[in-house]
Amino acid sequence: MQWLTKKIGIISAIILFVSFSLFAQSENGAVGAAISGILHGKIISAEDSSPLVGATVTVNNTSLGASTDTAGIFIIKNMPAGVYSLTASMLGYQQKIIGSVHVNSQEIGLLTIALSPSPVQANPVVITATKHEQSLEDAPVSMSIVNAQMLEARNTISVDDALRYVPGVNLMQSQVNIRGSSGYSRGVGSRVLLLIDGLPMLTGDTGEITFEAIPVFQIDRIEVVKGAGSALYGSSALGGVINVITKEIPEHPITRWRVYSGVYDAPSFSQWKWSSKTRAFNGEFFSHAQRFGDMSVVLSGSRIFDDGYRENDWLRRYDGYAKVKYDLSPFQSIAVSTNLFYQYHGDFIWWKSLNDALRPDPSQENFSVTAFRTNTNFLFKNFINDEWYYEVKGVWVTGNWHEDSLRVREANASRSNVVNGEIQVNYTPNAYTVWTYGIAGNFDNVASDLFGTHSGFGGAAYAQDELKISEALTTTLGARFDIQQIEGLNSNQQVNPKLGVTYALDPQTHLRASIGRGFRAPSIGELYVATNVSSSSIAIVPSTDLRPEHSWTYEIGGTHVLLPNLSADVSLFQSDFSDLIEAGVEMDSARNSPVVRFRNVTQARIQGIETNFHSELLDHMFLLDVNYTYNWPYDIGQKTILRFRPRHIASVNASYEYQEFTFGSDFRFISRVDAIDENLVRLAPIIDGDTRVPIYVNDIRVIANLASFGVPLKASFNVNNLFRYNYVELIGNIAPIRNYVLSVEGAL
Repeated sequence: MQWLTKKIGIISAIILFVSFSLFAQSENGAVGAAISGILHGKIISAEDSSPLVGATVTVNNTSLGASTDTAGIFIIKNMPAGVYSLTASMLGYQQKIIGSVHVNSQEIGLLTIALSPSPVQANPVVITATKHEQSLEDAPVSMSIVNAQMLEARNTISVDDALRYVPGVNLMQSQVNIRGSSGYSRGVGSRVLLLIDGLPMLTGDTGEITFEAIPVFQIDRIEVVKGAGSALYGSSALGGVINVITKEIPEHPITRWRVYSGVYDAPSFSQWKWSSKTRAFNGEFFSHAQRFGDMSVVLSGSRIFDDGYRENDWLRRYDGYAKVKYDLSPFQSIAVSTNLFYQYHGDFIWWKSLNDALRPDPSQENFSVTAFRTNTNFLFKNFINDEWYYEVKGVWVTGNWHEDSLRVREANASRSNVVNGEIQVNYTPNAYTVWTYGIAGNFDNVASDLFGTHSGFGGAAYAQDELKISEALTTTLGARFDIQQIEGLNSNQQVNPKLGVTYALDPQTHLRASIGRGFRAPSIGELYVATNVSSSSIAIVPSTDLRPEHSWTYEIGGTHVLLPNLSADVSLFQSDFSDLIEAGVEMDSARNSPVVRFRNVTQARIQGIETNFHSELLDHMFLLDVNYTYNWPYDIGQKTILRFRPRHIASVNASYEYQEFTFGSDFRFISRVDAIDENLVRLAPIIDGDTRVPIYVNDIRVIANLASFGVPLKASFNVNNLFRYNYVELIGNIAPIRNYVLSVEGAL
């Protein structure tokens, strides 16, 4: 009854705040009903006066904005009479702010905005580091951006594939690891918080990230924050934050589609060949966006089929996405979106042996997993005036999955619900101060034969002050208080402060430093997982005595424009962890058999350096990124290297644009992991499970824009793992072998 009362209380609070938000629109609603006009403009290059296609214009302190068409023209309708400032931006050009734009009841004459090309790619506007818009170079912590063009060029079908080329990030299958914070926890618990449009997207039972459930075709960009983010985002932001930001709905109707088809090469060794059939994969994506007066709608879907290059590693995936946005006035908007994800796939845990690496261990034969997940997001924005802005947002995430075999139907199953709500307020009293503060709450419910039936509840309050002390020096100081509790266990409480400093030494050099505390409460899965029947041959036992993880993260770094066409970003970092949760295999005397159990590691430290060099040559036609990260992951308590953490991560990404063609190459290197779970290899057992090598992978592509040939299409051909290199990301798992992909996309 106590938990039911808490749940009703948080829902009532959210309803109360939403009601207040809608009532507060009366002042701005009256303004919106006043005489309005039309802002009509053109964005050109200051270099040669050519129109810029796809540039964006936003009306500051409103929800109004537009993108330019093929002639560089933009139109913003229904603007209340008044005086505004605009921000115009485009990738590769310097952002420009235009003040004192007068709007009345008439359409003003064509407003021409000239953007100057940036010597190197202009710093984009980001929001994740401080929960408000700022230039990337002004962020007090290290960040990386993956934009929609990168996703399309690499024919990305799942977000985790895109993250493999982000500096400081590596993955073990679908588990993401930022600067060595995560290691591998067997799909239960994540030290990186995934957000979609600022809303948490971790599952309620295992607390993991389901990258496949993110609608890739609707992504505008992915912002990756490195280091503890708990001062703003709370639990699970221990090692970093990944914020997937979806595309804005355009002013004009547009239908987009992409189809692709590919095949896997033959295995490198004859003894690995397990099928005489050519293993193939294919998929389709589509979306349609349209505006109806003050309401805009986008619908999209995808279908992905993959035979798999390994036995019992096939999949069938379907995804549907819908978003409706309604502009209550130029200062207020409501957006509701939902995503449905269904996947049915074979369950390959580890190989039979190195000599038979593409077949599963006999204990896993004929196992499959069926998953259905949904997330529904709500967002209300209100620009009260030039000083005050707030938003009310919430997300409901559901999960329903089960594991089947020929012997047992639904051998393991789980159903979960997670509700997160948040109210965020931004106050900008002057040009030197930005206050950000808010409250958040969450409720989890899990019913599972793996984890039992449990509920959890949490709440938080946070505040942050960004103060511009001088034109060069800015400080960011904030803290968040969290309380999390699982029914029947003690509550976990934590205050997480942070301090960030940025200093513009000169226009070409920006320095940063930060310190922050992070924490992560154990997931229901880590606490209660218990199974004797699964596709793995090792039982997993509960660990209800787990304590929350804690960390302190320190960083100093900076960006510098070395030459007009070359920039560098360098950072030194250290993370000190206590009570780090790691999964391990041990002998259970009562069972007289090996079991998997989660334990708190007493103390660990990760130190390192990260560098990124970005160059643009030949009038921005040739782009080159060179990234390198060094990690020293040390278990201070055990005086050993932390498991599943590589010391060296490097990548080289290049692209060259020649007329209608773009040629690209991605190379990544990950050093051989020093330490793995030797008990897992010995006791599972995983035959040849200790076999691992450094990772060298090269992908290449060519993209042809066929519009100049009279065909409104874009075609690309990708070869992944060009040199047919065999490696493992996770013990007992050969990573994808060489494959070839042809894709075609278009828009109407």
